[in-house]
Amino acid sequence: MKEKIKNYLIENKNISLAKVSKDLGISFMEVLRQSPDEYSKSYPVEKIDELFEKLNSWEQVLMLVVTESFVLEIKDKFPKGKYGHGYLNFGDKESSIGGHLSVGNIKDIFIVNDIMFGRKSCSIKFFDANEKEIFAVYVPRDEKGQLIEKYLNEFNSL
Repeated sequence: MKEKIKNYLIENKNISLAKVSKDLGISFMEVLRQSPDEYSKSYPVEKIDELFEKLNSWEQVLMLVVTESFVLEIKDKFPKGKYGHGYLNFGDKESSIGGHLSVGNIKDIFIVNDIMFGRKSCSIKFFDANEKEIFAVYVPRDEKGQLIEKYLNEFNSL
């Protein structure tokens, strides 16, 4: 499958990974797992706190929470969190992003280079044991719609 996905991506340069999933009839997670590293690579779940610290150092992120019926987009600083009562509790005064994350339910993290609406898109996607996306953090764009170079470089170093 790895070779099939690689060849499909070579033949279809401006295709999203979600479309690859649909066209090949395989799960999105399978595409993420089997894509060449320049498209998708796994990030160690045990380093999640380190990842969150890096994201908190960014002045802005675009966070998406996707359900079957709604895509929630939040642009703000990634919040600091504190562990308590079985959750990572986000309540940073420097960010409007708040909530309670069950970190133990995160089973996979992927660093993803993709095409969305014809443009390069860079995200960090968090999945549960059922291969459902919990949320994603995207490299922010400037007022011209370009990925902000500073954060793109930090993203590429992950």
